[in-house]
Amino acid sequence: MFLGVDGGGTKTAFCLVDRGGQVVARAQAASSYYFSHGIELVERVLGEGVDAVCSAAELTPADIEYAFFGLPGYGEAARDLPVLNATPRAVLGHDRFACDNDMVCGWAGSLGAVDGINVISGTGSLAYGERLGRGVRVGGWSEMFGDEGSAHWIAVRGLNAFSRMSDGRLPEGPWPRCSGAIWISRPTST
Repeated sequence: MFLGVDGGGTKTAFCLVDRGGQVVARAQAASSYYFSHGIELVERVLGEGVDAVCSAAELTPADIEYAFFGLPGYGEAARDLPVLNATPRAVLGHDRFACDNDMVCGWAGSLGAVDGINVISGTGSLAYGERLGRGVRVGGWSEMFGDEGSAHWIAVRGLNAFSRMSDGRLPEGPWPRCSGAIWISRPTST
């Protein structure tokens, strides 16, 4: 049995597959994004999810041959790495796992872990790709610093356009459309 864990800002997904690639069980837990709720959140969420997926498969964590934990925020604060790297050991009771940022899950899942680029645009946004074993990340630094193309980014720009239309700084009319990082306003007919 192999366990894949895809953590995120909205939820954390758990999936057990057998050697043939057949899904044996799935489970879902709360967000494992710890920057807003403290690093102890990660162990609680991972523990709940591992317990749930193992229970659904009628297995124990010891039955898991190997696990990969894609954790949101992993690698963004070097001081947190020792705790994040130790947390799966506490949950599984063994060392047969690896951890990395959750963006690696998106890349591996979308491209089958071959060279290419995966772009994520959901709660946050980022792009991650690998070529010849070398990975590169662009973006994903939170709504405060970027996350261009994310739901938050789009909503803020939409509300900004609405407020400018409401107080006369932008002509009322159809919502402006987004083209990259620049808002293009279409003229309205009079």
